[in-house]
Parts: sequence; structure tokens; C-alpha cells
Amino acid sequence: MKDAPERGAPSNVRGWLSEVYLPALVTSQEEQLVHRLGGRATVDDPIFGRASGMPELEGYLHKAAAWLTERGATFEPQGFTTGSDRDVTEGLLTLTAEGRRIAVPIAVVAERRPEREVELRLYYSTKRLVAASHKRASLVPRQDELPVPPVVAAHIEALARGDTDAVLASFENGATLREPTGATHAKDPDGGAMRAFYDRLFISAPAGGRGLSMIKGSRADDGRTCAIEYTAARMRDGEVMSQPGLAVYERGESGLLRSVRLYHDY
Repeated sequence: MKDAPERGAPSNVRGWLSEVYLPALVTSQEEQLVHRLGGRATVDDPIFGRASGMPELEGYLHKAAAWLTERGATFEPQGFTTGSDRDVTEGLLTLTAEGRRIAVPIAVVAERRPEREVELRLYYSTKRLVAASHKRASLVPRQDELPVPPVVAAHIEALARGDTDAVLASFENGATLREPTGATHAKDPDGGAMRAFYDRLFISAPAGGRGLSMIKGSRADDGRTCAIEYTAARMRDGEVMSQPGLAVYERGESGLLRSVRLYHDY
């Protein structure tokens, strides 16, 4: 069931905030979007940065909409998850960059807070869109005791250990892993392309730092799909690189993971 839009809101921006945000921008409906978000909203984007309240948010949305329009951007929704205090929309953003059309997986998280305050956080890879990636601080508070499904907890613990076999054991046969670039790796009985991906990931870590630590922050879980906002911490070139990300875990009938989709910019 959709949430009730504010009285007087235009029909083309009614619905869950994570669902309407990008469609409104790519169709130059930023004025209506401003009214839909309200004066207590915050938006955080890896390219455009962070904006809160009026008039800052109004100028921010105009800039983002113009950038997308110049590149002929379109948005195709591909998934939706809702929790008690936030909703998550996944999709494919297609635009022109360096003279060619590219498609970038993108996710929007809309967190609902008291007093009609909302915060939208976008997660996607900027590597094919801009000259350099933008470093982002942690976007959500750390919650080590955040409850997650057992199979997701086992997967995250295996990542921290750098244990390829244990990571693969959390997936059912035929399951897929999608990187932020859109590259997809499948698991067959021997692990297949998915095993090769995790082996490369763990081997690339420096000595003594094989694993990847996911510091849990928040989640939306509808009983089938669990979307976790996190901060990744890993040693690289002698320093700890911390960057926020979103991981979406879809469980299959087996109880194991059927699909994992990653959204980050590191």
C-alpha cells in the first residue's frame, strides 16, 4: 500500500519518496519535488553533495535536474523495499557520458523521521560519470547490534574474515552478485564467476588485512529483501579507507541468498 501524499501535492510526485525522487528529476519536475519533500528535508548524493532545508535544497534540486537533463537521463525502477522507518528504491539510471549511453545501478533511501523530517541518501558508482570519485563521510550512525537475517549475518561475518568458501555458502546455487558498475557474477556448484570475484577481492587486500569490514548502520527489511546501509572499512596502501554503501540482500526459497546488489563509490 502506498503512503498517503501530502494534501495538494501534484500527482506525478505522489508515492513513496524513494520512488518519486529520480523520476521527478529526470522529467524536470523539481519544483513539484521541492514541495513534496518540504522544508525539513535533506538530500545526500555522491556527486552533488548534501543539502538541507530551503532555499538550499531548492537550488540543489535545480542543479541536479539540469545536470540530468543535459545528459538525456532516464530512470528505470527495478526494485523496492520498505521498512518501519525508511524505504529503498533500486533502479537503472541511463545517461550520456563522453558521447555514449551508459547505465548505472542506483539506489535511493528515504528515511522518515518525526515532525515530517525526511532524509534521502543516494548510492551509486560515479566512476563512469565524473573525473574523480567523491569521498563521503559515514551517512548513518553505527549500530553493531542491528538485527539482520541469519544468512545475511553469516555473509557479513564471512566477508570480515576474508573467507571465500563461507561467503559462497551463504548463496544458493544460481544466485547472483551485482557490483556497483552493473557487472554480475553467478554462482554455480563450483562457485564459478562469483568465487573468482571474491578471491580477487580478498587477495587484493594487503597482508594482515584480508577481509572487508562492514560497519552496519540501518536497514529496511520486508521479509524477503533486506537493504543495509553501512560503512566499509578496509586497509589500503597503509591507511583505513572508510566509505558508505548500501547492500541489498534478497533471500530465496532455500533460505539462502538469491541475489546481492551493491551500491557504493569506492
